[in-house]
Amino acid sequence: MKIKKTILILIGFYIFLSITDFNDILYAKMNDIKNDIKGIKNRLNLGYYKVEIEAKQVETIEDNLSGITYNKNTKTLFAITNNPQKIYELNKKGELLRTIDLIGFKDTEGITYLYKNIFAIVDERKAQVFLINISLNTKRVFISDVQNVFTLKINSYKNFGYEGIAFDTKKNTFFIVNEKFPRELIKISNLLENKNLSISFGDGLTTLSHFMTDFSGLHFDENSRHLLFLSDESKSIAEVDLDGTQISFAQLEEDFLGLKKDIPQAEGITMDEQGNLFIVSEPNLFYTFSKKI
Repeated sequence: MKIKKTILILIGFYIFLSITDFNDILYAKMNDIKNDIKGIKNRLNLGYYKVEIEAKQVETIEDNLSGITYNKNTKTLFAITNNPQKIYELNKKGELLRTIDLIGFKDTEGITYLYKNIFAIVDERKAQVFLINISLNTKRVFISDVQNVFTLKINSYKNFGYEGIAFDTKKNTFFIVNEKFPRELIKISNLLENKNLSISFGDGLTTLSHFMTDFSGLHFDENSRHLLFLSDESKSIAEVDLDGTQISFAQLEEDFLGLKKDIPQAEGITMDEQGNLFIVSEPNLFYTFSKKI
């Protein structure tokens, strides 16, 4: 009888944790304590962010908003859709400034700013990454005019390929995430210099498997030198150092980070110089977050 009662109590406690998200709150607090003990001061502390703009619909976009990046030279954002294949320049309020057509591409999922006018975009269906030039007057980009950086097929699953791309300018290193089957981080060093090319896989990221069932976006923060992994299915962000250690995380659900509703399908993430976070979600939703301490 005691065993049965104990089981019922445990089941009830598990249901309580699931309904209240108390387990996520407790995990975040324990993670902060652990990092304090380790003396990790240079961290983003994602749990301290609060939403500023929530679920704003981006003008002219109807569906498939897939990725976003920040251009520190123009102080604007560049978002990408996979169907139709287009890039949208936005201001920090999510207001549309211009639209750029991508001609000849198939399934453009991710975008990251590199330097000057150069961006890298990921085409999931082609399993390729391209360098493109976007100047102040660019209205369209033809695939025949751009440089194919590389092709790297790591699986044959349809619609579970490259989802996000980020770039470390200091180390000349690309980071690419594969959505699932497997969830994979690909690190490519010295590609732009065309010498001592190095490709490795993020085996140290196994800790993310405990609460992230997919990777939908990626950002590299130059200040903390940490990666931000975005998960659509798990509705979360994880801050991870380059050794694969999880530093902080946040849920993208109602009542977390000040959100009134869950972010339905988070697909892209980026930051500006002030550390403000920008997230885009399908079908056409724009979010901004700033740190509140």
